[in-house]
Amino acid sequence: MHSSQCHALSFAIVLAVLLALLFPAMGHASEPMPKQPYEMVRTLQSLQAKVAEGNSHALKTQRALLLEMDEYFQGLPAETWQEPRNARAAIVHVLSGGHPKIVYRLRAFDPQPAVDAALMEGALAYVEGREGDVVAHLGDIDPMDLPSALGGHVALIKAAVLVKEQPAEAMELLSVARLLMPGTLIEEAALRREVFVAGKLGDIERFQSLSLRYLRRFRGSIYAGDFQRRFSLALDSLGFGESEGKFSLLESLLAEFDEDTRRTLYLRLARTAVLSGQRDIVEKATDRAMSLAMSGSHEEALFKLYRAGALVELEDIKQTRNLLWSIDENDLSREEKDLMAAVYRVLNSVRSWPAPPEGTIGEFSVYEKMAPPSDERWVLPVMSRADDLISSTDELLAKIGS
Repeated sequence: MHSSQCHALSFAIVLAVLLALLFPAMGHASEPMPKQPYEMVRTLQSLQAKVAEGNSHALKTQRALLLEMDEYFQGLPAETWQEPRNARAAIVHVLSGGHPKIVYRLRAFDPQPAVDAALMEGALAYVEGREGDVVAHLGDIDPMDLPSALGGHVALIKAAVLVKEQPAEAMELLSVARLLMPGTLIEEAALRREVFVAGKLGDIERFQSLSLRYLRRFRGSIYAGDFQRRFSLALDSLGFGESEGKFSLLESLLAEFDEDTRRTLYLRLARTAVLSGQRDIVEKATDRAMSLAMSGSHEEALFKLYRAGALVELEDIKQTRNLLWSIDENDLSREEKDLMAAVYRVLNSVRSWPAPPEGTIGEFSVYEKMAPPSDERWVLPVMSRADDLISSTDELLAKIGS
C-alpha cells in the first residue's frame, strides 16, 4: 500500500471516530444525540482546517457533516438556542455552508435565540445575496467585539460586500478575519481575497508579502486555484509586465510557485510585455520560461512568438527569423496568427527594400538633396515634419548598410 493510501485510510479512520463520537444516535437510533450545536461547529471547523491544508477527504466529509447538522438543528427545541454558544453556532453553521432554513426557524422562536438579531439577519442577507442588507445589519457591528469563531466570519462577509466600493476598508476587515481565526479556512479565504484587493489598491509591497504568506501556509489548499487566478489578475492591475523595475521585484516571488504555474505566469507576463512594448521584460520572461515549456506544445510556440516580437532589431534578424520559422501556425489561435503576421511585417520591412508603386518602371533611385529656399516662408510645418522623417530614414539606411 502506498504512503498516500495509508494516509487517506488513517485520516478516514480518525474522521469515522470523530463522527461516531459526534453522532452516537447514528448507531443507536433509540438514543438522543447529546452533542450541543457549538460542539458540532468545532468539529466542522476542524474539518475545514484540513480542507485549507488540501485534504480532499476532509472536503467530502465536511459536506456530509453539514447535511447531518442541517437535519439535526431543525429538530432541536427552542431552549437549545437560549445558550449563547449554540445560537452563535447556528450563524457560523449557515455562513459555513449550512442551509439558511435553520436561521429562519430560529427567528420564529419566542423567546428569540440568545444572540443579536442583527447577526442572524446579516447572515441571511449574505447567503441570499442581498449585499445592501448585509451592510445595513452588520455595519455597526465590530467583529473584534465578538467571539473569534463568529467574529472571523463576520469580518470576512463584511469585507466581501465592501470590496468594490471601499477596498481599503475591506482590506482592514480581511486582516481582522485572519487575526481572529489563524490556521483556519477563514484565514485561507481572507488571504486569497487580500491578494486581489492589494492589486486593486496598487499596493505592491503588501501584494508581495501576502502572496508569499499564502504560498508558504496554504499552497496545498483545495482553493489554491482561486488564489492563482486572483494572483494573475493582480499581475495585470499592478503592471508587472509593463515595468522592468516591477518585474525584477516579482521574480523571487514567482520562484515560490510550482513549474506549471510559473510557466503560465511567465507566459501572461510575456504577452503583456509584448503588447506594451517592454522588450527587456519579454526577453527575461521567455528566457526564464522556455525551458519549462514542453517541446512542441502550444505554450512553447507562444514563447517563441513573443520572443520573436521582442527581437525585431538588425542584430537579431536571423534569430528572429529562425524563431518564427520554427513555429507551427496550426498551433496558434487566430489572434496569435495575427500577431505572428505583424512580427513578420516588421521583420520584412527592416530587411527588405520597399517595392515601387504599381506602374512604376525601373528601380527607385537615390534622391538628390536640394538647397533650402531662400524665403523661409516656404517652409511649412508639414515640410519640417517630412524633413525629420527623411533624416531618421537616412540614419536607418546608413545603419543597414554598415
